[in-house]
Amino acid sequence: MRREEGGEQQTRSVPMEEWVLRGSRVLMGNVSREELVFRKGRGSWLYTVEGNAYLDFLGGVAIHVLGHCHPKVTVAVQKQAQRLLHTSNLYYHQPQILLAEFLVRETFADRVFFANSGTEVVEAAIKLARRFGAATGRYDLLGLEGSFHGRTLGALSLTGQKKIREGIGPIPSGFSWAPYNDFEGVLSKITERTAAIFVEPVLGEGGVIPADPVFLKKLRTLTRDRQILLVFDEIQTGIGRTGSLFAYQDLDVVPDVLLSAKALGGGLPLGALLTTEELSAFLPPGSHGSTFGGNPLSCAAGLAVLEALYEEGYLPSGGARMSSVLWEELANLARRYPEWILSVRGRGMMIGLVLPGQAPEVKARFLEEKVLVNAASSEVIRILPPVNLSIEEIEFFIERADRVFASLGRPKGVGN
Repeated sequence: MRREEGGEQQTRSVPMEEWVLRGSRVLMGNVSREELVFRKGRGSWLYTVEGNAYLDFLGGVAIHVLGHCHPKVTVAVQKQAQRLLHTSNLYYHQPQILLAEFLVRETFADRVFFANSGTEVVEAAIKLARRFGAATGRYDLLGLEGSFHGRTLGALSLTGQKKIREGIGPIPSGFSWAPYNDFEGVLSKITERTAAIFVEPVLGEGGVIPADPVFLKKLRTLTRDRQILLVFDEIQTGIGRTGSLFAYQDLDVVPDVLLSAKALGGGLPLGALLTTEELSAFLPPGSHGSTFGGNPLSCAAGLAVLEALYEEGYLPSGGARMSSVLWEELANLARRYPEWILSVRGRGMMIGLVLPGQAPEVKARFLEEKVLVNAASSEVIRILPPVNLSIEEIEFFIERADRVFASLGRPKGVGN
């Protein structure tokens, strides 16, 4: 097979349609991709191989909380790549220690375990919870309906969406699900074998539904009284996405275990399990591990993300400034199109536009306007912009959203 030469100039001259065709020939079909090929990103924008700019209000699905190629993160990655990429976790290295110290300093946690992804730290939390309950014969874990925790066998077994669990045969025993925001429903599912309850402070894949703070406080009291672990999956809500570093800090509910990933690595694969000194003892030496987890490159990027969020004033609460402007503009948009936008929900820069259906069609219209959003379900458009969004970018988004909803006519099933 002939190896192509010519470097970047040659690859840029290849039409996007050809890249799409080449990709469709060699990549697995387990993911549905748009026929777009991006070459670079800057801030809130992505650029195709043909130079067309798209406003990115999806951010790699909640990854780019500071936009694409933030200077501090980029420089940190460049410097670390020249210094050290990998040692294994048989040794210490500075970026991992510095990042863990930062997370401990800014949260309830005493200890941190690093992995490569959200689903991996969910797996670690499953193991920790079962080891915690083992002495009293408690191995059962309770998830919530509508939740999403990942696609590995343990994480999808915990996920409260039947469509995610379909097609793989029987899931492992010991998993069940209770209604979200329904305390009595949770009570009805708890047994003497329950070791932990896993909660997303805002359902992401489940439709951008915030947890009721009263519901969470009741869960915290219940779990403490019954010595059940309360695990917060903040893989999507964390790292400034909902206002504070983590959503629990605005909810006055402190979990026993917190899971982070996505934005934590600034675009590189990185996940973290945060917990107390006491609970960290349930993952003793040899009980769990990760070959690449918390490698020097990802940790250097993660540290740069956190430092930038604080240095630029987006944390501890500065990111709320731009989100409040965006929420106000979205409320105005909803008033202009009440038949389409039934409500706006979420927290901070994690927002769902609730529609009367047709969300995939609406998403496609946004794509035609060169704006990237996501259909979280048939009724919800999910937007995940960076916290350092500009007023001009908000205006651009609202202008394009106006064009989208004006072009749609009346929703299906609504009379003229």
